Amino acid sequence: MTIDINSSALLPPTLTGTTTGNGKAPTRNDPNTVTAESGSRDTISLTGTAQHLRSLEQGLAQQPIVDTQRVEATKQAIENGSYQIDPSRIASKMMDLERALYGAN
Repeated sequence: MTIDINSSALLPPTLTGTTTGNGKAPTRNDPNTVTAESGSRDTISLTGTAQHLRSLEQGLAQQPIVDTQRVEATKQAIENGSYQIDPSRIASKMMDLERALYGAN
């Protein structure tokens, strides 16, 4: 049994009328448009929102997960007894989080 890998039946359908997030037809030199190397006309275009999310994700990926300087400063403050707990600030931050998560007033 042989399979003809050059058969056009194996190629995905061609997309037509595709536009970029700005409403214009994508160009071959557009960095936000991905075109298949096989010469087909399939394109994938990212909206402005997707591009913004991608840049945010890349920026976050470069940030450290833990602020080690802040952790060390907090440890030292606890050890030397100068760490102050502000219950009203904690309660306020908890309420801010609840509002942000659930939209409660």
